[in-house]
Amino acid sequence: MNKTGTQTLETHRLILRPFKIEDAEDMFNNWASDPEVTRFLTWPTHSSVDITRMVLNDWISHYEDGDFFQWAIVLKETGSVIGNIAVVHLIEQLEEAEIGYCMGKAFWGRGIMPEALRAVMDYLFDTVSLHRITAHHDVNNPKSGRVMAKAGMLKEGIQRGAGRNNQGICDVCCYALLQSDRTPVERHTSPAPVIVRFAREEDLEAVNKLRKVVNDLHVKGKPDVFKPGFCDELRDYLFTIWKDPDQEIVVAEAEGKVCGFAILHHINRPENPFMFERDFLDIDEFCVDEHFRRQGVASAMIRFILDFVKKKGFKRLELNMWEFNRGALAFYEAAGFKTFRRYMEIME
Repeated sequence: MNKTGTQTLETHRLILRPFKIEDAEDMFNNWASDPEVTRFLTWPTHSSVDITRMVLNDWISHYEDGDFFQWAIVLKETGSVIGNIAVVHLIEQLEEAEIGYCMGKAFWGRGIMPEALRAVMDYLFDTVSLHRITAHHDVNNPKSGRVMAKAGMLKEGIQRGAGRNNQGICDVCCYALLQSDRTPVERHTSPAPVIVRFAREEDLEAVNKLRKVVNDLHVKGKPDVFKPGFCDELRDYLFTIWKDPDQEIVVAEAEGKVCGFAILHHINRPENPFMFERDFLDIDEFCVDEHFRRQGVASAMIRFILDFVKKKGFKRLELNMWEFNRGALAFYEAAGFKTFRRYMEIME
């Protein structure tokens, strides 16, 4: 573990830097004085800016320590300090850090905190050389969990009665990411400009290349079910989909190339003695090129699909996935999907 301390980091929209005493007004006004923001935190709402200054003086006094990590989140477009992100617990023997964060309510829902969290995790893995990074949230605060999932962390489980915050003793949901969970292409912090649109016929070859990536992933994760290779029949099937009026192919384009795709299928299940009629849109396949992951491409595709669902008057969007694909599960949960059915097996 390298004790490099709180160094300034930069992302597409943010500067993460050490706090200065001049930040007290922004901190107090933007988040520390708001009881809605501090509801699930471990420290009380600040009643005056003098308390905020006292906290900042304490943090600033530790910046010379190489094992102290506390960043102010500065929005580039305004220069305002809008939140903080920090290592709240460090276990040197395990090369492990727990991260905590907080941000003003006016800035929620814009993807800012996942952007900051990704940058801090990249720094802690690549510069500090940590092995494991964790984060926890009160189970009654699922929005914080969506931040963790969007940043690429994996949900590990729930610890009952294991936390205490301003609401009292609580159950906590645990997320983590290991150094080994990452690949070099996943270490980007700046979103790529992306265009999401319906596919054209000339896109289909690029889509098939990504479909092979999906197939290879399935073969690796479930070799007893999926056949290796990508045969002509699978390749040609895309052209059948292309001509099917009940199916749509969506692509994401960045840097002049197709970097993601989704296949949408309109499904109607007639009423039967057991179930009501079901009319819905299904995401049959979904993939983003590994070089464009964690750059907002998948989220842009989901927004496009949800807009299509609304325009077409569908009341339901479904997808199915395999249990081994934990990264996809974390993304879909962060995007708002909820599990409503499971398939289970016993293997001999």
